[in-house]
Amino acid sequence: DEDKLSMVGGYWKAGRLATEYKDSTGMLLKDIALEIETPVWSLQRYTQFYKTFPGGYPEKYGSRVVTWSLICCILPVHDARAREFYLKEACLRGWNKYELTKRIQKDYYGTVEDAAAANQSKTLKSPKQRLYTYAAEVIKIVDADTFDLEIDVGFKTKQEHRVRLRGINAPEAGTSQGRKAKRFVERELAKCVVEKPLFKGTRADRPLVVVKTYKLGQHGRYTVDIYYLPGEADPETIAESGKLLNQVLVDKGLARKVE
Repeated sequence: DEDKLSMVGGYWKAGRLATEYKDSTGMLLKDIALEIETPVWSLQRYTQFYKTFPGGYPEKYGSRVVTWSLICCILPVHDARAREFYLKEACLRGWNKYELTKRIQKDYYGTVEDAAAANQSKTLKSPKQRLYTYAAEVIKIVDADTFDLEIDVGFKTKQEHRVRLRGINAPEAGTSQGRKAKRFVERELAKCVVEKPLFKGTRADRPLVVVKTYKLGQHGRYTVDIYYLPGEADPETIAESGKLLNQVLVDKGLARKVE
């Protein structure tokens, strides 16, 4: 590894010296190569290496040294982030120059970036408006994005509301996809029936969830986020560590994100 580091470092320094000499003398690179008895194509590659990494190049990723063959593979890549990505992946995954070249030709970086962007576009954004958080029991699952809840609003007061999940739209309950989505929600929330009531009046046969309410939507229903955590009876823990049902449905392909 030390020999490889020394060799690659030597090529980078040669590229720097050749570039500086060319700039100071105005000589052509081919004339410099002839003067120092070096193949012109080698000197061109060294100067390209230096100009690509003028501030220094990455010597290692993990325990693997960045070899000259890997450097040569990524020099034609114009995007700096893509170059870094390919070198890092090649080192961490143990790719040789042929495997790396194949992935560059197939735009592996672009594919990964597109996938990351697609995942990001599916992530629900939290509204900046004021919201309220309550423990609630699920009375009825109307469909995958609509629920009847008994909400504990404090001071020994409970209110029943029909609510709709914020930011998503699930298929209609009468369709096959709608029934599939509803069955998924029923299975998930069935795991949230608490064995022992945490507070007086809690029904042991109802799933316990936490809701964050936002605003009244269509038909006078609140739009909400529903958090759930199988087997957990503490609303604070559910609020902090629970799964966001809205997001889970989008991630599972059972609902689509809407603005």
